[in-house]
Amino acid sequence: MDQRGQRDRAYGVHMLDASTKPQVGVDRRGQRADDGEPTSTPPRAGEPALTAQSSIRAPSLAVRAVAPLAALLYPAIIWCGVRSSPIVLALSLGVPLLALAVGHHIAPADGFPRARRVAHLAVAAPPLFSLLGGWLDFQHALPFHGLTVWIAVWSAALVAVAIERPCPASPAAPSRHLAMAHGISAAVITLFAAAHVFNHLAGLFGGETHIAVMSVLRTIYRNALVEPVLLAVVAFQVATGTVLLWRKLTRANGWFDTLQTATGAYMLLFLLSHVSAALRARYLRGTDTNWAWLSGGELLTDPWSARLAPYYFLAVIAFGVHGACGLRKVALGHGASPVLGARLVALGAAVSTVVSALIFAGLVRA
Repeated sequence: MDQRGQRDRAYGVHMLDASTKPQVGVDRRGQRADDGEPTSTPPRAGEPALTAQSSIRAPSLAVRAVAPLAALLYPAIIWCGVRSSPIVLALSLGVPLLALAVGHHIAPADGFPRARRVAHLAVAAPPLFSLLGGWLDFQHALPFHGLTVWIAVWSAALVAVAIERPCPASPAAPSRHLAMAHGISAAVITLFAAAHVFNHLAGLFGGETHIAVMSVLRTIYRNALVEPVLLAVVAFQVATGTVLLWRKLTRANGWFDTLQTATGAYMLLFLLSHVSAALRARYLRGTDTNWAWLSGGELLTDPWSARLAPYYFLAVIAFGVHGACGLRKVALGHGASPVLGARLVALGAAVSTVVSALIFAGLVRA
């Protein structure tokens, strides 16, 4: 066979092979997307990491700075809400929502990983503010309190975002075994969380009902064998969640991916804040962490306690949405349609929002 015949035959085999490969979509950010899970595509050898087209798409400094600036102002919004009205306090919910939008807008392929991580941290502004206040506002060993650290952290984050320059995307490889272990530990926590949420819903019928239900449930989760295991599972959940979150922020950027990573960031800091607060109150102060402790103080008017309003309200929603996103991932992996996956997330968001509103109503009435 002559050289031309060999070339023609090779070309035909190449076209036949290409026609049998599954087609993979490309989204507007230039990311490969199959099964609705877009991921960043690293540049090929010899190609520039950031093309002229990607620099046009890249978010401006004004957009990247929105999340840390909003987080920096978060305590001021809480303070204004206390001094004026609960409607102004409700505006504090806009900080995590704004950061969520920014975190989605900054794609991994844009080459601004620091700004993307800062935006996700800003989504978790309510639990972070509560965590710092709980640890620093009532101590006398250090010459500063939570607000001082808050201003320093977010001022540094704003500067870090401002000086960041585009860099090649370096997507981290997914870890299926770690994700599976994280999911198993999440299932254990969900059993406790479901009972915990049911207990808080009982608060709609008054503090006495809440305490009665809690007394029954405590015979299980405060058992000398159960409680250490539960705390260990929470610690494992936080550790594995941190690793998975850090890796996934370099890869995926679809809306469902952003919802999963953002709510994951929120839940990481919420678990650290809530569990540490309960353990401090119980072991260091000898306080019973019952309904009176939970609803103590004027939730909407006390300068310190007001931070707990968005903190609690968004926690239940973040838990529901994060879990629904995980179920969606499992469902897609077992052949479910993207439409069904989207409905699972929508259902999780709707149910958790209603439940959170009911719990919050009970807390406000207390």
